[in-house]
Amino acid sequence: MTGSAFFTRPRWLTDRHIAHPYLTLADGSRVDALRHLDQGSPYPHLLGRNPGRAFIDALGDGGFATAPDLVRFVRALGDGTLLDRPWADVLTAAKVPLGPTSFGTYGPSAEILGGQWAIQRAGGDPGVGANWSSYPDTGWVGVILANHDDAPLPEMIAREMRAVTGVAPGDGSGG
Repeated sequence: MTGSAFFTRPRWLTDRHIAHPYLTLADGSRVDALRHLDQGSPYPHLLGRNPGRAFIDALGDGGFATAPDLVRFVRALGDGTLLDRPWADVLTAAKVPLGPTSFGTYGPSAEILGGQWAIQRAGGDPGVGANWSSYPDTGWVGVILANHDDAPLPEMIAREMRAVTGVAPGDGSGG
């Protein structure tokens, strides 16, 4: 993963290869979070949060990754490169039923869609959103990256899952 890391705010401001987060304000306008540190998210679950204020954000939050690196990560997780196969299975195998075809794991979520597994991990912060999906039965990997917080990430994930499996979460035909 050569294009992924935790970067300092000064590097974020000067490196043109690192996308800026654009957060939506209460009045509906959108600003570059890095250049408007006095602004914050109006959403109740993220009230006042602005990822641009962090020098280096917390672990599990604020990391930077390229789409090709995320594809490599997902493939390395699935082929035994990142973790020995039994340990990768421990991480990604279904643990807790969340619905008729949806399961919690130790990290990503897992679903059975169109008779095949779809494993994914999504996250976001004001001005950013990301998701990677693995479809082990087909070998497909999907990556979605967004740099504004009103990107329709759940809808994009559903469209991707439908394109790969023939159904999407909530279609009522998961298994």
